Amino acid sequence: MDSLDHMLTDPLELGPCGDGHGTRIMEDCLLGGTRVSLPEDLLEDPEIFFDVVSLSTWQEVLSDSQREHLQQFLPQFPEDSAEQQNELILALFSGENFRFGNPLHIAQKLFRDGHFNPEVVKYRQLCFKSQYKRYLNSQQQYFHRLL
Repeated sequence: MDSLDHMLTDPLELGPCGDGHGTRIMEDCLLGGTRVSLPEDLLEDPEIFFDVVSLSTWQEVLSDSQREHLQQFLPQFPEDSAEQQNELILALFSGENFRFGNPLHIAQKLFRDGHFNPEVVKYRQLCFKSQYKRYLNSQQQYFHRLL
């Protein structure tokens, strides 16, 4: 029972890794207001990330209802929307460039750099709030000087 208590109280340790050395470390990520724990190896190693987030995962692992739910977040096209969405999914997983890079490659870099860490998200929001207050203050001073 002590080992079970230890596992419940320490969320960073999940037990032995596949090679039997050490423990697998989980990292918290804040995605759209939802806190998610993901394996650190998934976030740090691009090879592992792209093995998990791949076309084979899309086709073989996800159910039809899960794929339909995720397709709701894709752009809607005026003609032949389903076919164009399928082409978009193939382009996404094949690594094609979408104006400013591939969204999956960009997401992996953001995960790797800790962009979704809850502390980083909190400090980014605080910086934005501070900059916005500074902007409002400068606007107020500008209009005060006009009068």
